[in-house]
Amino acid sequence: MTESEASTLTTTPREPGKDDREVGAIFAIVAALKPLKEDEVRNVLGYVLRRFGAGPLPVYAAGPTPTSEPQVVPPTPSASGAVKDVRSLREEKAPRSANEMAALVAYYVSELAPANERKPEINKTDVERYFKTAGFKLTANAGQTLVNAKHAGYLDAGSDVGYYRLNPVGYNLVVHRLGSSDGGKRSIRSPKKPIRRKR
Repeated sequence: MTESEASTLTTTPREPGKDDREVGAIFAIVAALKPLKEDEVRNVLGYVLRRFGAGPLPVYAAGPTPTSEPQVVPPTPSASGAVKDVRSLREEKAPRSANEMAALVAYYVSELAPANERKPEINKTDVERYFKTAGFKLTANAGQTLVNAKHAGYLDAGSDVGYYRLNPVGYNLVVHRLGSSDGGKRSIRSPKKPIRRKR
């Protein structure tokens, strides 16, 4: 939104209520984004849109008219620069339990999946689909797997019954802990006793 458009909103008479809240939110967003660079603005808006289930941020071709055909932002690349499918992500991260795999699926669907598959929440259908696609052993009850992953602290309840959303604990698990040599956990071993040789 340009400053002239924002000015029009303030000068046009409106009935109090919902419109006032929307205008206030717009001004708050514009004020927060004003000091940022263009790429930083795009990153923030893209995250917010995904967070609220509105899909990826469209990219408009440069030019004088804003009516250019929008292009969908491609899936988020991995650190190596290649877009990952769920199987290669599972192979890289090596989840050791169904709970960890459920968190990985929630991460993949919300962050790395193709635009037409990306969404902020998953359900048991997604668990069944992506467990199979990734080559991970499918549990007997996919719905219970999500419940267990929630109890493990990796997921939060979603917008409807049976839907779950990746939370910060689950995000950190997938991004920072899985795939390391010890999975983020160090086992404590008792010191070895010296072997006494018989004389």
